[in-house]
Amino acid sequence: MYFDDFFHDYWWLLFPIGFFVFGAWDRWLAYKRSRDHLDLIKQYAAQGKEPPPELMRGAQPGPNGDPGWGAPPYPPPPYWYGRRAWRRYYRWGPYWQWRSAFVTGAVAVGFWVASDWADIPGTEHAFRLVAIILTFVAIGNLLGAIFSSTFRDR
Repeated sequence: MYFDDFFHDYWWLLFPIGFFVFGAWDRWLAYKRSRDHLDLIKQYAAQGKEPPPELMRGAQPGPNGDPGWGAPPYPPPPYWYGRRAWRRYYRWGPYWQWRSAFVTGAVAVGFWVASDWADIPGTEHAFRLVAIILTFVAIGNLLGAIFSSTFRDR
């Protein structure tokens, strides 16, 4: 009986738990893929052969640290920004800031609608609390997007 009440009250925990499980699964598959890639390179080295250039290109990230799924639409920061910043420079542009602002704004609007139109008794206050928090997060992302677009070259 307790499990039924717990699931009824905390059904929304399925989403973060699911994201965590699928994120862990993705990281585990990425680890296996990179391990297999390095094992293949080790086999070439053990045989005394030079690995193909495509294999070596796949083992290294791109010159800007991206794993190869596309270049960002703006130039990277200078090399002296540091290794971590150089690897993640594609997150700094205004595109990603505007995207975050729109996504969090849409999710906040969804929770505002759910707080008014929810058919599940007792969820109005919880949805409204989440909607208020996400509204502030969306406003912060919107300000970040405005600032990143306005002061982009500085």
